[in-house]
Amino acid sequence: MFLLAGLAIIDDYGVSADTDLQRRITIDTLNYVLHDDEKNLSLTHDHLYGVAFELPLLLLTERVLGLEDPRHVYLARHVLTHLFFLLGGFCCYLLARRLSGDRLVALLVMLLFLLSPRLYAHSFFNSKDAVFASAFVMALLFVSRAFDRDSLGAYRWCGAATGLLVNLRIMGAVLFAVVLAFRGWAWFRAGEGAARRRAAATLGGFALWGGVVLLISLPHLWEDPIGRLAEMVAASADHPLVLYQLFRGQVFSSAALPWDYVLRWFAISQPPVTLLLGMLGIGALGLAAQGVIGRGAGAGPGGAWGAAELRFGVLLATCFALPMVAFVLLRPNTHSAWRHFYFLHGPFCLLATFALTGLRQLSARGARKRWVGGAACALTVAGLGVVVVQMAQIHPNQHLYFNLLADRKTPERLRTQYEMDYWGMATQQGYEYILQHAPASTINMRPRIFPALADIHRNVQILPAAARSRFTYDPERDPDFYLEGNARNLPQGAIVDPDALNGHPLPILHRFKVYNNTIMTVSTPDLSRVDPAVAEAHRALHRAAMAGKPAARAGGFDIYLHSKRLAWVKEACEPGTLMFPFRLTLYPANARHAPDHLRKQGYIELGPRGVRVDGKCLEAVRLPDFALARIRLWQSVPFKPILWEADIHL
Repeated sequence: MFLLAGLAIIDDYGVSADTDLQRRITIDTLNYVLHDDEKNLSLTHDHLYGVAFELPLLLLTERVLGLEDPRHVYLARHVLTHLFFLLGGFCCYLLARRLSGDRLVALLVMLLFLLSPRLYAHSFFNSKDAVFASAFVMALLFVSRAFDRDSLGAYRWCGAATGLLVNLRIMGAVLFAVVLAFRGWAWFRAGEGAARRRAAATLGGFALWGGVVLLISLPHLWEDPIGRLAEMVAASADHPLVLYQLFRGQVFSSAALPWDYVLRWFAISQPPVTLLLGMLGIGALGLAAQGVIGRGAGAGPGGAWGAAELRFGVLLATCFALPMVAFVLLRPNTHSAWRHFYFLHGPFCLLATFALTGLRQLSARGARKRWVGGAACALTVAGLGVVVVQMAQIHPNQHLYFNLLADRKTPERLRTQYEMDYWGMATQQGYEYILQHAPASTINMRPRIFPALADIHRNVQILPAAARSRFTYDPERDPDFYLEGNARNLPQGAIVDPDALNGHPLPILHRFKVYNNTIMTVSTPDLSRVDPAVAEAHRALHRAAMAGKPAARAGGFDIYLHSKRLAWVKEACEPGTLMFPFRLTLYPANARHAPDHLRKQGYIELGPRGVRVDGKCLEAVRLPDFALARIRLWQSVPFKPILWEADIHL
């Protein structure tokens, strides 16, 4: 059912910024292996990820299937990435059944894993974090098998699985280290004789196979395994890419996040039923260890959990808690909500096995308690049903799911408190709207700040060929439409509402919203296309701003500064003038009077839209309330020198 549903909606998801990056890293690695070409295989933050998943994905889609059309390549990647996610869910079922011996409990735990709205959406377009989360559960299945069999062969397979996990992301070393610690403790307590030798052999076999598989599967390590692995660990702990993160209404550097960043994101973006059962599972694990609850009749002496199951439960709790505690203590550089910690979702769901099994086991203790297990399962199914309904309501933007712990009711509140569509996935929805409402056969496009031009092109490529052919990017023409998404790595997204900043009705044709929060707008620079009242509001604003003499002139624009408004006007505006966005950098006169996040940054950078009305190119913004020392207005072509700039000292 999940597979059929996924295939039915596979075309609804766009292309993330990391898709082409992952493909390029894989091609660089393949060139190194086949042709000894290492010019692009360098240790940058792009190469912190291995190719254990991406290489088979590339070979299958582009070499075996021979796909060439970018739409077919992207859709095939979506299908295979989602299929891997479903396989992770099935492994979650197998693990829960191993722990509980109960098929119904195992099915519910599997549904908890699959019905995580954010992870579900990421399972289509994110071949890094979603794949790693599924692979973590798969590796846990090999760990459980090794705990159960306690044989050298089982621990070798376990080591190989964890080696591949570390290949996918260095955070896989968490599981590797935890298994080493558990096995080392078993060796320490084994005493003398055969038991100690077996423990030593399994410990060595696990570590050796894990290291060998990691080395073979990660060509980046071949020349200097120890040195480069140490560099990868160091780079992962202190990621070189620093971004701005909107969190609780403030802008933080990703290298200096609050201690509760991951914990709060986890709490507000997981379904309530998952949070409740996961926390109950942690408590139930403690009761199970004391023999208070078991997993049902026939499961061990007196229905108690066996030592292997309890040991595995402690390992799950350790794998969940250890990264959380490490983040609180170390505050590593982390990006984009808790996506780097999506792998915690699997262990947390599996811990719910102990809660559901314990509640089911209560039903077997007497007539008065028989309703407990049935009620627990019914409430779990009801909670999951609510999640399904909510996922359908915000489709295809499940990656923006928030639960009731966040303020989902106040309009436009969430986007001023937390990052929203930092992946720019609503771009494809914007294109589909334009295709339906644009009368012209060719449409000239220009992105605003984010998504970047590369993201715009990428999401055009996943459209059908006939739709792709309608879009152009001609710098000699003004754009027909602007697409504007939630800002990423730009502090102004948290400082002011862009609508309020401009101080007048914007020529917005359509808003895409989730929980009544705007995630993407489609607008036009041609005011002749919009409501006359909106065009007149623009004229009135410019008349008010142009009350005196121009403060500066640059790029053919007369720049006016009046009160708290800044305006610039160009008469006889030639085509292409509005193709590239304006940039506005504001420097406060006294940082003490500026917002906290501005004191850290030192300036605000804005990207106002230009419009065309009555043959003029014009724009105006309302300036912040605090005093400014300098204003820099400029315009540039992406990745090229500045076209023109003007400095106004106040």
